[in-house]
Amino acid sequence: MCARTPAQARHNQRVVITAIIYAVTLIPVVYAIRHGLVAQPWTTIIALLPAIPVVGFFASYARYLSEEDDEYIRMLVVKQILAATTVAMTCAVVWGFLTDLGGAPPIATYWVAVVWVAAQGAHAFVSWLRAR
Repeated sequence: MCARTPAQARHNQRVVITAIIYAVTLIPVVYAIRHGLVAQPWTTIIALLPAIPVVGFFASYARYLSEEDDEYIRMLVVKQILAATTVAMTCAVVWGFLTDLGGAPPIATYWVAVVWVAAQGAHAFVSWLRAR
C-alpha cells in the first residue's frame, strides 16, 4: 500500500531503513556468533546490534502517531497496534504457561515481536479490505 499522508510516508521510510539495517546486521552477527568468531564480552555486545533497528521500528510507530494529523487514520493505526499487542501478548502468555507448566520447549522471546508485526500487518490488511 502506498502512503496516503506525509506522516505515513515518513513512517514508511523509517520502517524501510530499520528493516535494511536489521537485515544487514542480523546475518553477520548470527554467523559470527554461531561460528565462534567472537568471544565474550563482545558476543553480548554484538548480539544486541540486530535489536537496535527493531527498537527503532517500534519507536517509529510512536513518532508516527504523534505526527499523524488525520484523526481517522491515527485511530485505525491505534486499532492495529492494539490488535497486534493483544495477539502478541496472548501468544507470549499462553506459550509461557505451556513452557513452564506444560512441558513445551522454550522459544526465543524475540518471536513476540515477530508475532506483533505479523498481527499488525494482518489487521492492517483486513482494515484495508473492509474500507474497499
